[in-house]
Amino acid sequence: MNILFLCTSNLNRSKTAEDHFAAKDPLRVYRSAGLSEKECKRNNTTLCSEELLTWADVVFVMEKEHVRRIEKYTDQRFLEKIINLNIPDVYQRGELALIEQLEKRRDAMQFKELFARIESPSSARAALRLFEASATELAETYQPGNTEEKF
Repeated sequence: MNILFLCTSNLNRSKTAEDHFAAKDPLRVYRSAGLSEKECKRNNTTLCSEELLTWADVVFVMEKEHVRRIEKYTDQRFLEKIINLNIPDVYQRGELALIEQLEKRRDAMQFKELFARIESPSSARAALRLFEASATELAETYQPGNTEEKF
């Protein structure tokens, strides 16, 4: 499974996520990139491309603005792959508090975006592989109409 982390400049949040999860889970392929051409050039970091978005099975972004940027440049082609982690740009690369936030989001499995994907067989397969949960476990936690986030 190919997993892409995106933030604004690919300097702190997405780079930390890539490094952390790649070290923790070598069976999957992790990459990261930034969504601001200006910031990526200034910091000499990887800029997101349609090729990267196509490559990824799942795309984790850090803010709602990141979803809007992707939609602006690619319409709705990649929106079904995106999960917003809602992690603000207040952390430094490798900071323990950032790693704790990443782990909290991953462990929670309460993303309303994830539940929406369960209804689609192909997306459900991706969700099951990503979170290493059984279909029964996911079905037990899914409640139609309940889109309230719990963290």
